[in-house]
Amino acid sequence: MQLANEHKNSHIKKYILSIGEIKIYEDYMVAQLNEGITLNIETVHEIILIAEKHFPKKPFAYITVRKHSYAVDPMLYLKVFEIENLKAIAIVSSKFIDNHNVKIEKHFFNKPMSIFKTILEAITWAKTYL
Repeated sequence: MQLANEHKNSHIKKYILSIGEIKIYEDYMVAQLNEGITLNIETVHEIILIAEKHFPKKPFAYITVRKHSYAVDPMLYLKVFEIENLKAIAIVSSKFIDNHNVKIEKHFFNKPMSIFKTILEAITWAKTYL
């Protein structure tokens, strides 16, 4: 899955974190996290700070490209849910296990969340909530 050429908008800012890469666009952010990390309340904190910096009041969507395998602690959604202007989460993955994982994750996050095969589909869907 390529991030660079699949959508026309160029990113505003790019962050390289210990847990992966975050790109900021006008009204959404795209994360591609590293193999083997655990995304939990502590590790998601950096992402939340970036979101607060770029979207202090503006509605935005979070798109994650699950190219690599990593663990997600569903409890992190309790923290993420506190971000009022986060309107939707889109997951981009063609892995069967991620379809199963997203069904579980949805139980912890009561805002729109869906899984897509391409980044373009994820962006189009996410923008309908902005």
